[in-house]
Amino acid sequence: MLKIGTLRWKGRCGRHPMYDPAEGEGAIRGGCTRCQALLEIHRQHLRLVEMMRAFGPAREKPVKPARLLDEFQPSLFD
Repeated sequence: MLKIGTLRWKGRCGRHPMYDPAEGEGAIRGGCTRCQALLEIHRQHLRLVEMMRAFGPAREKPVKPARLLDEFQPSLFD
């Protein structure tokens, strides 16, 4: 069994803090190696998510049936 938890990571280039890896290679200025690394991390993340979804659906939590409003508040007109 492999456990992959929720991970929040904010990586930025010190020289180009506005660089967004979703924009691709064309947005990298001057061949910056840190921006290149961010792009590679972004691509590998997308690949990992794609592979996980192709393997099978995530286990879903059971949905509890919603309670009706009638259970909590009596009618004024009955």
